[in-house]
Amino acid sequence: MPTSPSPGPAPARPGWVKPVALVAIVLVGVVLARLFGLTDYLRLENLARITQAIEAYGALAPVVYIAAYVLAVVFFVPGLPMTLVGGLVFGPIRGTVYVWIGATIGAALAFLVARYALRTTVERWVAGSPRLASMDAAVASHGWRIVMLTRLVPLFPFNLQNYAYGLTRIGFATYALTTAICILPGTAAFTFAGGALSQGGDVRRTLLYLAIAGVLIAAVSLLPRLLQRKGGAAGALLKCGAGVATLATLAAAGPVAAEPTAYARLLASHVRPGTVSAIRLHLVDYGAVKADQRYRLALDDLQRASTAGLRTEAERLAFWINAYNLLAIKAVVDQYPTRSIRDGGSLLSPIWKRKVGVAAGREVSLDDVEHGILRREFAEPRIHLAIVCASLSCPDLRPEPYEAARLDAQLDDQVAAFLRNPTKGVARGADGAVRVSAIFKWFAEDFRPLGGVARFIGRRADPGVAAGLGESFGYLDYDWSLNDTARSR
Repeated sequence: MPTSPSPGPAPARPGWVKPVALVAIVLVGVVLARLFGLTDYLRLENLARITQAIEAYGALAPVVYIAAYVLAVVFFVPGLPMTLVGGLVFGPIRGTVYVWIGATIGAALAFLVARYALRTTVERWVAGSPRLASMDAAVASHGWRIVMLTRLVPLFPFNLQNYAYGLTRIGFATYALTTAICILPGTAAFTFAGGALSQGGDVRRTLLYLAIAGVLIAAVSLLPRLLQRKGGAAGALLKCGAGVATLATLAAAGPVAAEPTAYARLLASHVRPGTVSAIRLHLVDYGAVKADQRYRLALDDLQRASTAGLRTEAERLAFWINAYNLLAIKAVVDQYPTRSIRDGGSLLSPIWKRKVGVAAGREVSLDDVEHGILRREFAEPRIHLAIVCASLSCPDLRPEPYEAARLDAQLDDQVAAFLRNPTKGVARGADGAVRVSAIFKWFAEDFRPLGGVARFIGRRADPGVAAGLGESFGYLDYDWSLNDTARSR
């Protein structure tokens, strides 16, 4: 009988599949950490909250902490707060051990990801560049010495180094062992600093831990000067370390922008344009805001903020405009779902007069911020088109915070956008009559220093509307319905 041909070897999977998958996993982890506000949460001012979360695991707390530290290292989450928490929760000795274990495992995993995913790509770059080839050979030749120097001397971010060394020819065992040994001084220094925070009224022990931390940090900071005195060899090694950073930079997607605040992320995620009841505006997804961890972080930031460091009028004005808008969101979220922000109050106790939150350490109402601070302390009528009372006919909530450095431009843009909107800013009817927002009626006196409402609008509105604007004009109906995305069509 004729035999059927034996099947040939299975077709090889393209060589790029696994590397791309690994890089994608890391990138997804980094993006998720930022989307869910983890990078905002892991900040020094949140140490107490992080500590409580870890202590809640009881006997499993060390395991949970080490696992969290490993993930933080792999996904580029800031490590300093986590290190301080180690000393705060477990004390300086056990904390140092747990931080060291987590940092070593995380560094090893990041190295393996880079080695497995991107080393072949780097080899192609090296083959085509004599300069990179020289760097790569020098790094491989000096091996553990370069790892030792860059771990002891903090030239480059720890998380970046882990991936960068995976792109070189340094052996994994050499890298892992040298890393484990050389991160101990810095690990112990910051963990002892965290341990000092846990001592409460024990002044002697607190001072002891701070002294140990200070000595370790000072010793590490003096290493560059000591190495410089040793001659050119150490300098050459440090240059090779810079070569590692060069290889990492070539593999990176691009520069990392400054981290926006929790409030900035909240606005960017949940404010978007829409139309409700024929009114065009920016709407807020209050349901998503209520479930977003960044909402609570933004409120915490507002509560702990200090106005003492706000040196310029622009800084103070931007702070209080942002405070009003965030507290207006809170006034809605506290009663959500609701049809109007005004439903949170009553005839005798309107929502505007209720204490809705804490700003810069003091409990305030929306009226406190608007009338007691913004109108009283700043001669700036444009605030009425910047603060947002969570209603359809209010000015639009910007999808970004107000910032002192560009506050004037932001306010001008806010005014222009409001006056261009005929559904709630300024409109000319079929009979030629001009009607404006009721905001200009309620706060007409604030516009008098600029020549009055008519002159303020006339200088900023579209010429076709401004031409028909006299000293007498009507007012648009004001819709107090909630500016909620759930109502958009």
